[in-house]
Amino acid sequence: MDFIGGVMKNLKIEFPLVNGSLYSLEYDSGKELIHNLVTDDWSPPPRSMVIEAQSEDGKIITITIPYDDSDEVFVKIEEA
Repeated sequence: MDFIGGVMKNLKIEFPLVNGSLYSLEYDSGKELIHNLVTDDWSPPPRSMVIEAQSEDGKIITITIPYDDSDEVFVKIEEA
């Protein structure tokens, strides 16, 4: 299992579009991203946002984006 961490200074999310152009979202923090995705009007704010995917060879890739700017972004890769 590999762990990669680092302090998040900014966050960039890109969507390559079918017409060849690129739609980009840029955030200065996980807090800013999470506030845009999930309002705290209906519940307490989340501690983090977790993105998980499984590769064709069975590896599980997890990206954890913290709500608190003092925390680190972590990427975890679990072997099949």
